[in-house]
Amino acid sequence: MLAPHSYVLLSTDADSDTPLNAFDEALRARGVANFNFIGVSSILPRYCRQAPLSEVRDIQEGSFMYCVMSRIESDTPGATISSAIACATTTSTVGCVAEFNGHCSGTEAEREAIRRARAMVASRDAEVESIEVTSATHVVKQCGCSVSLCLLLY
Repeated sequence: MLAPHSYVLLSTDADSDTPLNAFDEALRARGVANFNFIGVSSILPRYCRQAPLSEVRDIQEGSFMYCVMSRIESDTPGATISSAIACATTTSTVGCVAEFNGHCSGTEAEREAIRRARAMVASRDAEVESIEVTSATHVVKQCGCSVSLCLLLY
């Protein structure tokens, strides 16, 4: 079976003339726009470790990139939008990845993503060993996008 050996957390945001272009610009700002993202559910193998973004740079452009994604777009000037991803690890079972996005601050988005990750771990009768979280907040000018990703590396 295919299982990731590591994951990379990143968040980014951008503004452009369309929601799609804002999404693309946000990904370009972090150097990950040239992948084909495939969304997956929110489970990490026990041995999966966090890796630096530099490990993604060696993957061939155009490749499929499995990820858990939190994405929000808005075309309301002045609106505040945020995305967040939280990865919770345990010592006894799988890790859990939770995402959240909304019209809120990055702190609020992180708090909710962490709450969701803790709930996922608790539903497995396990205890959280550690939690890593990332978020991005954007104030819309024209069309804005905030995106947070947990990229799964195989």
